[in-house]
Amino acid sequence: MMRSLYSGVSGLKTHQTKMDVIGNNIANVNTTAYKTKSITFSDMLYQTTQAASGPDPETQKAGTNARQIGLGVKSSAISTSITTEGATQSTGNPFDLKITGEAFFVVSDGTNTYFTRDGSFNVDSAGYLAMAGTGYNVMGWTEVDQTTGKVIQNTVKPIQVMGAEHETYAAEATTQAYLAGILDKFDDNLETNAGKQINLQIYDKLGYEYNLKFGVTPITGTVQSTKSVTNTERLYELPASIELVDNSTLTYAKATDGTEITKTSIPEDLLEQIEDAARAAYEADPTKNPVTVAINSAPANVKPDTTLNLGNTISNYSEWNGMAITVKFSGETAYKAIDENGVSLGLLDAEDTVLEQFYDMANMADIGDKATLKTDFSNGLVVTQKTYTDGTDPQYSFLKTDGTDLGFVVDYEDISKMLAIDASPEVLSQYTSTEDTTTDEVLEGQYQVKLLSMTDSQQTEVDLNAFGADGLSYNLVYNTADGTFNYVGNPGSNTITVNLSALGTNFENLEIDFSNTENTDNGGSSTVAATKGDVDGLNTGRKVGEMTGVSISTDGTIYATYSNGQSKILAQIAVATFANAMGLANAGDNLYEETQNSGSFDGVGVDITAGGTGYLTTGVLEMSNVDLSAEFTEMITTQRGFQANSRIITVSDTLLEELVNLKR
Repeated sequence: MMRSLYSGVSGLKTHQTKMDVIGNNIANVNTTAYKTKSITFSDMLYQTTQAASGPDPETQKAGTNARQIGLGVKSSAISTSITTEGATQSTGNPFDLKITGEAFFVVSDGTNTYFTRDGSFNVDSAGYLAMAGTGYNVMGWTEVDQTTGKVIQNTVKPIQVMGAEHETYAAEATTQAYLAGILDKFDDNLETNAGKQINLQIYDKLGYEYNLKFGVTPITGTVQSTKSVTNTERLYELPASIELVDNSTLTYAKATDGTEITKTSIPEDLLEQIEDAARAAYEADPTKNPVTVAINSAPANVKPDTTLNLGNTISNYSEWNGMAITVKFSGETAYKAIDENGVSLGLLDAEDTVLEQFYDMANMADIGDKATLKTDFSNGLVVTQKTYTDGTDPQYSFLKTDGTDLGFVVDYEDISKMLAIDASPEVLSQYTSTEDTTTDEVLEGQYQVKLLSMTDSQQTEVDLNAFGADGLSYNLVYNTADGTFNYVGNPGSNTITVNLSALGTNFENLEIDFSNTENTDNGGSSTVAATKGDVDGLNTGRKVGEMTGVSISTDGTIYATYSNGQSKILAQIAVATFANAMGLANAGDNLYEETQNSGSFDGVGVDITAGGTGYLTTGVLEMSNVDLSAEFTEMITTQRGFQANSRIITVSDTLLEELVNLKR
């Protein structure tokens, strides 16, 4: 009976312990990444009242089993369901992480290293990634190979995601670019002086942006050919002499107050007499300008002075009687042509340089001076007109009558002003001939690429003289059979190099690839355009970038993104795995410590995606893996077990009571 009492006590104790475990599980039903625990029982030592015996072959007696009385129950083990993942809870915080797999985050308080499944992290004031609850630093790999851009996996260190060295991304000069698209030979833009224009934006080493403007024009070549010519020789009779005459424009005004008098307001015959009188006075003395003409009624003829006497006709112009009119000469002169009989042929609208070829004008200085025709042209001037059947403008040659070519530097349009005086020149002869000629034709598939201008972001022009003449133009050649790219610059080359470094140390040379262009039909519209960087998007150059965000990939790599479109690796979160994760010891605050039975942490950790370990998910947390239905069921069985063990004590006490009562 005493043994049963103690068996019942042991049962009460173990079930109480189990209830403690269940209560702890239920209490942590909403604890981030909490792992449910379970307890197992084992029976205690047994009291053997009779040992087992074997069969006796001599006596033919069978063997007997041992007789043992159990001494109760005890707690065997308390296990943590550490490999069972909890459900996912979305938080939207980019620094909240959930591990899928059996790994653990590595955290440190600066002295000790702990392990956790709780991925509720934030960034502290120093920029380090830390646990939100404890402030312990999240550990990982913080060194990045500058050549490969990959994280170097060595001893884990605290991860700093915010810091002075991460706030900006340095500028970089553009070193490569490429052209792609169709260059249509029928594009109207190719026929302009600048050609088809292509813009390219680049950066220098300081991050300043520049615009390069290129022009593409067809290359022309000289073609030798012949053409038919109709030659017509005409003999022109030139005026015998020329005279320098006044050709002024006249303006009229009242002499008393200077009021202008319009030409149309003066009667026509009076105007003629006023003009004749004024011109006679002006030619007699050109210093008289303006000339004053006085109108009076004295009976006399018109005289070449400044007094105009109208005689008996004054009654017809009574309103003008006694008026004084000023006549102003503008001062222009002209040449009047005169034939051999002294008859005027009209004014010659020809330049002095033309007239000097035919007349002796050295002594002509004043109005009225005359110049005679040079003896060489006394018999006329022979003009040969060449008319071309291909539409080329007519050409003219000028000969003396003896056949000597004058070799004039003035063209026919100037000389024709003088030749037009001879209304019907004599045609001496007309014949046809052929002439060798050269024409410029566009060479199929050949173009010139020229750097037209370079401007900065303020539209200020950059002086291109530093390049030199050879550094601005390049030949661009396509295969005429199919329009595919052949070469640019020199045969066999796909690229040209613009020597931007000649502009200063803040520039780097720019290599431009043309191999992605073609010279084919596109309806007269070219689509060729320039893009900075190579076809893989590298070497584009950039301006200085400000950090705009931080992201974490599934392998724990932490990236910083910048306003210039760049990103870089800051660090990688390392994780730890253990041969026996259930052997880890709870340290509180959702932390675990290694034990002798869990396996040890090597100080380096592993990449979570390596070897199928798992992966990380951002913006979510792992919830507790406590199953309330299972816990409540366990609670019921524990309660009944505790109740049954209490009955053992109650019944044993009753038996003891009966035994005590035997003395009565």
